[in-house]
Amino acid sequence: MSVTESKAKSPTRASKKTVKPADAAALKIALEAAQIEMVPLSALVKSPLNVRTIPYPVESVRELADTIAAIGLLQNLVVHALPDGLLGVAAGGRRLTALQLLCAEQRIDADYRVAVKRVSDELAAVASVAENSQRVAMHPAEQIIGFRTLSEQGKTPEQIGGQLGYSSLHVKRMLKLANLAPELIALLAENTIDMEQCQALSLESDPARQLAIYQQVKAEYSRAPAHLLKRAIIDTEISIGDPRFVLIGREAYEAAGGVVREDLFSTIEGSGTADRGLLDRLVDEKLAATVQAIQQDEGWAWSLAREMPLKNYGEDRERYLLLPVPEGQYSADEQQQLDELYAKQVATETYEDEAAIQVLIEDIESAAAIRAWTPEQKAASGVVVSLIDGQLCVQRGVQLKEEGDNDVDADRDLVSLPPAPDVAEGVSLPLLTKMSSERTLAVQAALMKQPERAVAVLAWTLCRRVFAFTVGNTAIQVSLSCHHSRLTEDAPSGKDGTAFVALMQEKERLASRLPPRWERDVTSFFSLSGEDVLALLSFCTACSVDGVQTREYGHTTRSLLDPLESAIGFHLRDWWQPTKDNFFMHMPKPSIIALLNEAGLLGAARDAEKMKKSDAAEHAEQALSGTRWVPGWMHSPEKADTAVDVDIHPADAA
Repeated sequence: MSVTESKAKSPTRASKKTVKPADAAALKIALEAAQIEMVPLSALVKSPLNVRTIPYPVESVRELADTIAAIGLLQNLVVHALPDGLLGVAAGGRRLTALQLLCAEQRIDADYRVAVKRVSDELAAVASVAENSQRVAMHPAEQIIGFRTLSEQGKTPEQIGGQLGYSSLHVKRMLKLANLAPELIALLAENTIDMEQCQALSLESDPARQLAIYQQVKAEYSRAPAHLLKRAIIDTEISIGDPRFVLIGREAYEAAGGVVREDLFSTIEGSGTADRGLLDRLVDEKLAATVQAIQQDEGWAWSLAREMPLKNYGEDRERYLLLPVPEGQYSADEQQQLDELYAKQVATETYEDEAAIQVLIEDIESAAAIRAWTPEQKAASGVVVSLIDGQLCVQRGVQLKEEGDNDVDADRDLVSLPPAPDVAEGVSLPLLTKMSSERTLAVQAALMKQPERAVAVLAWTLCRRVFAFTVGNTAIQVSLSCHHSRLTEDAPSGKDGTAFVALMQEKERLASRLPPRWERDVTSFFSLSGEDVLALLSFCTACSVDGVQTREYGHTTRSLLDPLESAIGFHLRDWWQPTKDNFFMHMPKPSIIALLNEAGLLGAARDAEKMKKSDAAEHAEQALSGTRWVPGWMHSPEKADTAVDVDIHPADAA
């Protein structure tokens, strides 16, 4: 539990002392008959009969001392006479320790009068057991309500903490929880939810949405874990410690209308989150403005702002050619400045001075390198600006390769248009992840049903490595990653989806045909029939498919499933049906209406406009139930032409 002042953990004990009913009755009679005595603090010591042997926590004593100093001692101590004439405190040891602390700090003197009730030695022991076994810490829900009441009376967290013996930070944290929906505070009081769940929900300021998020997560996970509640709230947000936020800066972010969601319960100072969508837009705008300014100022033929720097391998190597950076030529003045800066750098004694001089040196070197690019090179090349570790990265002298050309060619037609946005650009990231996971599982199942094409896909993949280019530094570059755990976690249908069930049925069938101890003996596969080997290759190849899309730096990644779907005649509706729960409730109501319009159901779309979101989602499910419609961003462009060529149905997968 994050708020450590809310509830102390009980130490583990072999047994617990209890008070017998007869002793309790005798103690009650004695205390009712005893008169309040006011004795000096100097006459009080901890009783040897006090069952409390573990020292009181320093922070606990400090809080109580501050409370006593603010409002006085609210409860008398229970004492008994000692042979040396002093009074032993049997019940109220922490109060005595707090008073002694105040005396040591000279906030009270040794003659400070303390209210006590005197009992016999026998009853003193009973009183000690009774107090230490029955004392109950103030429930967090009680703290929340109590602190809120005092705050409404105009008291500051510092005043509340000083009055009640809590730190001001603890009071601030509990007041943050005072903004929870009343229903959630009631659940906390009933111990149905705990403090960690409340802290996660407090990240959302709207009580109605707090309750809705709790109910939504609880419907999927009965315990509604705190980390899932937090993820549901900040799924569209990003840490303010992210390099992209640092690049933009809090001032510029807030000037654009952004709000930082502070996390008072984090142990890391300055923790918080920012709106991912707004931050992505600001980063995109900064990259675009920077690269366009460089293109215009330096005279490059084209420019491109992108997420990551260009690499000299993989797809970047196929599309782009990075010209060698020319060696800069310095003017006489620049060379003199460099010589002087080098000399100063050698003589400097601090890291800060050395770093400052290095910046000046790099500025001169960079200016000379930029000048070294010739007008001919600029006319045939472009400039790319990206991000690396939160810093702007500028790559000049980038040429676009013509298709099929792997050599340097000065005569090429260059374009200055950035890539067209993906069709899923406007879809929320959570929905994009869910549905591309669902789509991936469906493509796996469809490919599994076509062994010849699956093996052809495998051969094609291997030949790209052998005959085209090689990536990596290991001896054999054949690998497979199966992400069923992640896919079923993200896909709304989970492990109950038609596609995943078909995959698992085939896996079980194939597992039964594997030879004994095959994992340790490669020759065991020599005994398999060609049909079994083909089925195994087909299944494993299908399981390697991964077409989950994401969004990075404001751009949606391209779906890698499009060409594969077209090649195997795939149609998503053979494996998945859009329903209220698995699709439409994961988007805002305007998106439901837009999808109905996209499907050509204009009347249904108009009807949905008059409904609540839940009703509109159910309405959309019914309206589309008899169609083969799939959202445009969830199928390949050629789907309509190829889906009828191959008859693949889930029923065949059994």
